[in-house]
Amino acid sequence: MNLPEITPRIFLRHQRQLRAFLMGHEAWFSTRDLRRLLNANIDRRTLFRLCDDQHRRVRLRTANGWFEEEAVVSESGLHDLLSVYCYHPENRMLRRWVSHEVVAGLREVPAQAN
Repeated sequence: MNLPEITPRIFLRHQRQLRAFLMGHEAWFSTRDLRRLLNANIDRRTLFRLCDDQHRRVRLRTANGWFEEEAVVSESGLHDLLSVYCYHPENRMLRRWVSHEVVAGLREVPAQAN
């Protein structure tokens, strides 16, 4: 099975990275990075609690330029993880940061040069 190769954008919160990208019009996030941000165990069992369209596997480009296979979750999957499966009061702030900074940053259209 050929997985899509994605070059994500990197966002920082409390000196921890969150790799994110748009696929179509939908934002997707690295579960490896979410585990570090949430200090929670997001394993296959947790991902299979999500709907099928909320998680998938892709090949993400790493800092050294290689592609590694990783699980990613969609924006709606991320909200389910934050509110149901990895609940903690601090997650409200993380959800706001993701909505206002990360997703907004992904959807920004760069200014066109004249």
